[in-house]
Amino acid sequence: MEETLNWLQTRLRLDDRQLTKLICRAPYTLGCSVSENLEPTLDWIQRRLHTLDEFTISRVVQKMPRILHLSIEANLEPKFDWLQHQFNLDDDELGKMVQRSPTFLGLSIDTWEVKLDWIERRLDLTDQDLSKFILKAPSILNCNIKANLDLTLDFYIDALGNEREAVRLVTKNPSLLAYSLEKRLKPRLEETRDAGILIDAGCLRRIGQYTDDYWKMALSFVRDHKELGIIALP
Repeated sequence: MEETLNWLQTRLRLDDRQLTKLICRAPYTLGCSVSENLEPTLDWIQRRLHTLDEFTISRVVQKMPRILHLSIEANLEPKFDWLQHQFNLDDDELGKMVQRSPTFLGLSIDTWEVKLDWIERRLDLTDQDLSKFILKAPSILNCNIKANLDLTLDFYIDALGNEREAVRLVTKNPSLLAYSLEKRLKPRLEETRDAGILIDAGCLRRIGQYTDDYWKMALSFVRDHKELGIIALP
């Protein structure tokens, strides 16, 4: 166990807090052999994602420690090859995709295909448009169709009252489909309406994409200057 901890901390350049967090997320890592499992897998990942530096690879592993436990031959290599073929990615684009959201690698190719079929059909995208869409927000591959994607798209349609406009908004801003309905989108829409702010596509984009701090600041600005007739978020 001590050998594994020392290897992880040294190889991934982790401080004590980062090491503890990684082990808490994947405690089974402590039962793996460094020489037979962890080191060969990490070496392969670094060679395969050669456009990413060591610090970026470390962040990928910290986001998804399970990647060190996936079979190279039966899992990682087929998935990387499939992604490059499906989206016509070069090595640099593949690296950036994995860097943005490595957790989707924990899902099967069959699961990806079902979600991609839904996105392509529901948003009426061409294959080229679909590739651009996923590259902008690969985290969407982690979302469940019924529990997330379908309901979130309906949220934008209902808020705008125009399906075509809502689809256009989401197509241009793929990340909007990945935000939590209950924790972010619905509460912010209610706050927006209470503040008398005009609900349009730009407003909904800000509702989704603003950080918590910036959201509070923008909402406060509108409320404080209501007498000036401001009805749009800055």
